[in-house]
Amino acid sequence: MKRIFLTTLILMLNYLSYGQLSFTTLYTKEGKETKNIEEASYYRELSLLENTQVRVIEKYIQPNKTKLLGTFPSFKEKKFIGEKLEAYENGKIKYKELYSNDGVLIDTAYYYHPNGKLKIAYKYPYTIEKNSTKVTDTLILVYHDSLGNRHLFNGNGYAEIEYRNSTVEKGNYKEHQRIGNWTGSFMDGKYTFEESYDNGKLISGITKDSTNKEYAYDQKNFMIQPAYPGDIIAIRKFIASNYSYPREAIQNKVKGTVRVSFVVDTVGNMVEMKVDEDLGFGTGEAAIKVLKKAKKWTPGYMRGVSVRVAYSLPIRLDMSGS
Repeated sequence: MKRIFLTTLILMLNYLSYGQLSFTTLYTKEGKETKNIEEASYYRELSLLENTQVRVIEKYIQPNKTKLLGTFPSFKEKKFIGEKLEAYENGKIKYKELYSNDGVLIDTAYYYHPNGKLKIAYKYPYTIEKNSTKVTDTLILVYHDSLGNRHLFNGNGYAEIEYRNSTVEKGNYKEHQRIGNWTGSFMDGKYTFEESYDNGKLISGITKDSTNKEYAYDQKNFMIQPAYPGDIIAIRKFIASNYSYPREAIQNKVKGTVRVSFVVDTVGNMVEMKVDEDLGFGTGEAAIKVLKKAKKWTPGYMRGVSVRVAYSLPIRLDMSGS
């Protein structure tokens, strides 16, 4: 049934694309791009609008209901601007967010339980200087449980916060600041933690794994990003100096951006390298080849535990003058 539905879907989208520029991609439930119809959970359609912006529509395959609505500035700039809506598979709204013209989450964001009841709302005050948006604070406005009972109002009370990376945090707020003891879990429950706050400042915390091994942390090492020797500028210079331009790309005077993604694993290795945006003529393969020659990273840490961190890296090429 899924194969028949998707075949019909793809035929319809190809037909629509005659009237407008449109691209459709399949994704697994985990959000990974796939070409396998059987493992696809939803699809994303990108359609060019009259003002060069791109309409983003995602739909669940089974049932055929809208998953997400939003807008990109262009096909190259895949960041959301304006209103972004996402829904659960049952059709109930999951969240409503608003993004600035440079892709920053601003104003008021609303998140809902699967039964449609409001769960939590945040306020993101912001300023704009020289077309750059800066959020000045994060204010928690309300928190309700799934029955509709209110536990927090205007920054005061108890809340249970669930992030898109499966992290769960539970504790109390006073005047929008975390106070007292907080508990939670991350990495799909693989790790649990207890931590203490004083007027919004993390004092100390302990993470435990499935064997009850403990990892201590505080404000300084609560969250540490992976580090490349010499920082991100060094890896950009390394790529610029060692990228080998394919002969076909030179002959065709290719110009543009190749975008690659990879994961820095828990010991600092670059793994799961792939080309997200390609210019053809072997430019993507050459990008992966040079990345494999790069040095090892210092891994990232979250609450005292080394974690995998995903990166996306643009590589700008210009062979038009060759």
